[in-house]
Amino acid sequence: MESPRSAATPDDRSPAAGSVEVTVSSSPKFWPFAGAGAVVGVLAAMFTALAGDPGGEFTQGSVFGFFAVVFGLAGALLGCIVFLVVDAILRRRTRRAHAVPLDDGGVTR
Repeated sequence: MESPRSAATPDDRSPAAGSVEVTVSSSPKFWPFAGAGAVVGVLAAMFTALAGDPGGEFTQGSVFGFFAVVFGLAGALLGCIVFLVVDAILRRRTRRAHAVPLDDGGVTR
């Protein structure tokens, strides 16, 4: 009788013939982090502009515009820093695996 674990299980550490050693890792996308940081910065600018006392020299719209640029850039910078931290954490979790090419039976697409 054959055991439930056959010789071709994924736990087998010996590489199959024709297999290629690959590095498997995950990496976050850069732009969602930078964009989310910029959006948080603009939201902080909105709250700052609305919480301030309107002066005679500047309108709330112009104050919001100024703060939106400054806080948006600072938020994008912080988003980039968070991206670098998350990328460094995920880079430590890389592992090596063996990839075996599949035979598609001569079918071309």
